[in-house]
Amino acid sequence: MTLGPIGMNAGMDVNSIVSKVVDAERLPKQQRIDNQRTQNETSISAYGRLRESLDTMKNLMAGFRQDKAFALRKASSTDEEVVSAKAATDAIAGRYAVDVLQLAQSHKLASGVIPEDTKFGPGKLDISLGEKTFSVDIRNKSKLKDVVNQINHAKGNPGIRASVINDVNGPRLIIASNQSGKDNKVSISAEGTTDKALKRLEYKTLEQRVKDLEDARSQAQQLIHPLTPEQQKVAGKVAEKLENAARAVDESVAQEIKEAAKTAQDPSDTKQAGTDLSDSAVKAAATAGEAAQTYIKPEDRIPGWTETASGTLLDSYSEGEPPLSGSDLEKSGDVPGWSNTASGTLLDSYVTPKEAAAELKEKLAQEQQQIEQAIKSGEMTPEEAKELERSKLSPEEKAYVEKVENVQAQLKEAQNSFDAYQGMTEVQSAQDAEVILDGVAKLASHNNIIEDAIEGVDLTLKGESDPKQKTAEVDIEYDRNSVRENIEKFVSAYNQFYQTSQQLSVANPKTGEKGPLAGDSIVRSADSRLKRVFSSPVEQAPENLKTLTEFGITTTRQGTLEINHDMLNKQLNNNFDKLGDFFGGRKGFAKQVEDAIQSMTGVTGSIRSRENSLRDQNYRLDDEQDTLDRRMDALEKRTHNKFSAMKDATSKMQSQLAGMMNALGQG
Repeated sequence: MTLGPIGMNAGMDVNSIVSKVVDAERLPKQQRIDNQRTQNETSISAYGRLRESLDTMKNLMAGFRQDKAFALRKASSTDEEVVSAKAATDAIAGRYAVDVLQLAQSHKLASGVIPEDTKFGPGKLDISLGEKTFSVDIRNKSKLKDVVNQINHAKGNPGIRASVINDVNGPRLIIASNQSGKDNKVSISAEGTTDKALKRLEYKTLEQRVKDLEDARSQAQQLIHPLTPEQQKVAGKVAEKLENAARAVDESVAQEIKEAAKTAQDPSDTKQAGTDLSDSAVKAAATAGEAAQTYIKPEDRIPGWTETASGTLLDSYSEGEPPLSGSDLEKSGDVPGWSNTASGTLLDSYVTPKEAAAELKEKLAQEQQQIEQAIKSGEMTPEEAKELERSKLSPEEKAYVEKVENVQAQLKEAQNSFDAYQGMTEVQSAQDAEVILDGVAKLASHNNIIEDAIEGVDLTLKGESDPKQKTAEVDIEYDRNSVRENIEKFVSAYNQFYQTSQQLSVANPKTGEKGPLAGDSIVRSADSRLKRVFSSPVEQAPENLKTLTEFGITTTRQGTLEINHDMLNKQLNNNFDKLGDFFGGRKGFAKQVEDAIQSMTGVTGSIRSRENSLRDQNYRLDDEQDTLDRRMDALEKRTHNKFSAMKDATSKMQSQLAGMMNALGQG
């Protein structure tokens, strides 16, 4: 039989014994730290909820304190599909009729059908958007898509977008401005190149091309027979008629394009590529534009045309005009300041002194006859024959004839340029938005937002007015709804605070469980401060708006606030312009509420100070926890060492005792 010290044996669990000893020492101290930390965290969370509910009220009051809170205007439209409005605080209340004549739109051009194998360049396109101009260098053998990329990525491009749209006949180039308004028109010219393909990407209006041609003729007139000031006035009036006629043609074409675009805008036919027109619309518009490129003779396009008012050099510009009839000569009297010598024509169409004209014609006819005879005889070349005949003229006559030939060459070049135009056509004109306000004031804008159309009011145009429908009306009035909603939010915010404070500070009557802030004076102080502000009159306010009660806001038996909406609506309707005197200013209701809440939730406020104090306690608890952990670690080591030594000693004693027992047994 093996004996040993009571409770001691070689198989005892030292670690388990040490753990129990340490836990017995740690438990009461650890529970105290944990309980205090939990209580602190619960209180901090409760104060946070209380502070947030108070700050919600304070933020609402900050908005009330600003003067503009009661200067807000509400803008509404009777037809939101035509116009909508936004009103600033300085807008004048009233109702305004808005008749949208037209919407602003950007300029858009389309080329004719361009074969897919067409190569462009080398050359340069000069493109302008309004007053801004940039150049695009077109590389040799560029395809249409290369031209598009070079335009879109050109340095200095102010807002021109190029794209390709395909209709059934082939691709077309579309050039569009991303800026609307009549001052943002697009123009394109191919400069310094003879590339016919690149010339197809030019854009000049019919009016511009007619004007260029007439300018060339006018310059020719001045070179051969300078006009007197009186004659220039008459010529200017004739030129004005030409421009008006060309403009009328442009407007007619634009209307035709617009109608074609409307007809062709079918949802099933919209292969769009950077444009809001369908392929068929672009095709119809471009076709109409191409049809307008054919030059119409002056007598066919200018009302009251007479040959003597043509402003041309008929010898160099042959359109087969018949001689003036008696009726035509009578019509010429319709031109203000008309006189035969002020007709603005050259040579035959410009009535110069008969002797000079006859002499010049005779010499030119003789020269031509001599040249033809010399050529037929084979004695000399045409150039040599011409030079020989010119040598017979006096220096003055020779210079004059050469001048006439130069003018003829210039006019021919201008005419060829006009007749050969195959450039781009307009599919959407650049135009400003136009509005008639109250039937009298006409307003315009480069985009569809007209700022300060009415003082403090911005109009957003969305569609053109229908003449058959009632004109859209915009109402500007005080934004009473927003103020009503803000007052309701304030009352709701206080009630939320009050309910939160009750939950945090009062015991539950059913369970008897107390809130985390039960008995806390800060909660009672917060509510009493606010109730004191609510019941105090505002000195700066009008007599019938001194307290919340006069807004229909009163305290219930439960301690919350409630609103009498009839009283509130009465004040909003009758005294809206005086509400700022009650809520606003440095001594108004809103500032008093802010100050009361700031004293509790501000950096040095009572609630914030209490939260900081609890956090400091938690920091001290962290230090106590560290100290306790170190003590327990040391206790664990000491206890483990003691029990380990005891275990070793016990094992040794048991070994000695066993040896003694064995010895006695042998004896």
